[in-house]
Amino acid sequence: MTALAPWHNDFPGSLAGSVYAAPGSRVVAAQTLAEAGLDVHIDVMAASEGLPAGVSLAELQMISAVVERTRIGVHLIGSPDFVDAVLPKILPLRPGAVFLPWQAFTEERADAVRAADGAAWIAVWQEWDGHGTPSWPAAPDGVLVMLIQPGTRDKCSLGQLNVVEACAAELPVAVDGGVTEAVAPLCLSAGAQFLVVGRSLLLDASDSDAPQPLSTQRRTS
Repeated sequence: MTALAPWHNDFPGSLAGSVYAAPGSRVVAAQTLAEAGLDVHIDVMAASEGLPAGVSLAELQMISAVVERTRIGVHLIGSPDFVDAVLPKILPLRPGAVFLPWQAFTEERADAVRAADGAAWIAVWQEWDGHGTPSWPAAPDGVLVMLIQPGTRDKCSLGQLNVVEACAAELPVAVDGGVTEAVAPLCLSAGAQFLVVGRSLLLDASDSDAPQPLSTQRRTS
């Protein structure tokens, strides 16, 4: 089973839970997040050495069957060819947002997302440092600023908050990668509207030190 770290109650309306590293079933983790009023963030990517595979299309379909589509955000991590291979399979599920890599963010792909009633967000790692005017490959609906390289477990780079600050005046901004209870306030102070949180939010409820799942305790948010 999956439980949520109690600190999420300190940031009502600001967190989305990433099920990529969920202990146990990712579908159960998605349900737990939705029951707690949090959005569900789904990483779809090819397997990397030493890391678990991203959420599969089968898992995504099961999650889409139990979570309201507008609460689901799908982050495609990979090459433009990878995006072209999986995007047509994801759009019929009509997720509320699709996060596309900078290298794969084109007007054509963004329009395809919007035609499926989703918002097309661009994911930024080191393609822009937050100085000057960004040369977006196409106009995004929002910006997902990565604090770590997508698909890795590196330490989060707080220098990326410069990008958050630079974007926040013009576009909705989310932050993903290594967000913890301590890092979350820094991201929000920089102008992020919501934060994607994985390992520091999702707990194994079989651990005796973990809190009970929110579905069995009184909610505080």
